[in-house]
Amino acid sequence: MDIEQLQAFLHVANSKSFTRAAEKMNVVQSTITTRIQMLERHIGKDLFKRDKRNIGLTSAGRSFLPYAERIVDLSREGMKVTQLEQTFHDQLVIGTTHALWDYVIFAAIDDFQKSNSQISVRMITEHSSFIIRKMIDGLIDLGIVFYPAYHSNIESIPIIEDTYELVATPTFHLPDFPLTSKDLRTLPYIHLNWGGSFSDWIQQVFGNHYIFQLEVDHVSLLLKFLESNQGVGFLPHSIAKRLIETGEIISIPFMSDTPLPKRIIYMVNRKRNNNIDHLEQLISCIQRSF
Repeated sequence: MDIEQLQAFLHVANSKSFTRAAEKMNVVQSTITTRIQMLERHIGKDLFKRDKRNIGLTSAGRSFLPYAERIVDLSREGMKVTQLEQTFHDQLVIGTTHALWDYVIFAAIDDFQKSNSQISVRMITEHSSFIIRKMIDGLIDLGIVFYPAYHSNIESIPIIEDTYELVATPTFHLPDFPLTSKDLRTLPYIHLNWGGSFSDWIQQVFGNHYIFQLEVDHVSLLLKFLESNQGVGFLPHSIAKRLIETGEIISIPFMSDTPLPKRIIYMVNRKRNNNIDHLEQLISCIQRSF
């Protein structure tokens, strides 16, 4: 088994085509076919089920896929580390979600880089589970996630117990009294599912399987629809406070029989990290940003 065989396997798995995989790897199709056959012979099982129209993963192929991805990722990281020595003293890889990058952590990374120009910083945007998995594999140095990592080689540090705020744009007509859960059913409510305890709270308020008139999956979309629909929506306080300070949104007084939930944001990093000096400085910058 070699890296080229694994790369061929991943390209075919993603594209569901030997032809497209060959184009991606800049080889002829017969080369891809040979690499897959050699890999299947080495593993002792078929990885793909083939017919005239479709190519799909077998049960063995689905099981093997995440391991192949990790092996190729590790190989790629090894090459980068070797090449890094020619230009930078070190590299830090940081992972978190879109919302935290955009509205909380960006300034902290900017501050860190200004005083550490000799350090290469690579930023990864993904869900918490993906970030933790990559950290276990040694591919991420520091992650900001929404739940702790339960692994012997990873340390989870609570940064903040975050709350949620009901928000709208400044042109929203602010009522003389706090809004309630019932008002969310009559106002243009734009829903962004923050997961975890927030999902549980929404289910208690709206009931199971409630379909919202408008649901988004990104803060920037939420802000656009708040403005165009003159509606309301929920943001974590860590994100809302910066937008309130800049005057982009306002906080709406809100009361609920079921109290709004809280959630802890965690900083996770690998124990015995070789980049410890620079990592501690970066951690300080991020903690200040919260």
